[in-house]
Amino acid sequence: MPEEKGGGPSMFETVKNHEERIINLEEADKKHEERLQELEKNSIKLENTIMQENRDTRTTMKEQTEKLFLLVENAMGYQSSKTAQDHELKVLKLKTYTDVFLKFTAAGGLLYVVITEFIMK
Repeated sequence: MPEEKGGGPSMFETVKNHEERIINLEEADKKHEERLQELEKNSIKLENTIMQENRDTRTTMKEQTEKLFLLVENAMGYQSSKTAQDHELKVLKLKTYTDVFLKFTAAGGLLYVVITEFIMK
């Protein structure tokens, strides 16, 4: 192909150059579109993973909180029943001491009556 006057490229070479540049731009655009689609797909996967982990974390936290409340409730119940048992034990000891004291006192009174009767006779 002959060159145009003035030493520049011919019209055919210019068109061919533009055609190659357009093809290169179309290929780059196609690669860019593929990368964008891949990024979208990865973004959706990441979003789904985060949502699943968030759900799992909430479930775990709920379960752990329920277990903690159950432990606290049991501890409070244990403390309450221990206090009640301590009180019952104190009352029982006091009653036992009182009964023993009254029996000894009654036995002592009876012994006094028997001794005085025996001595008086």
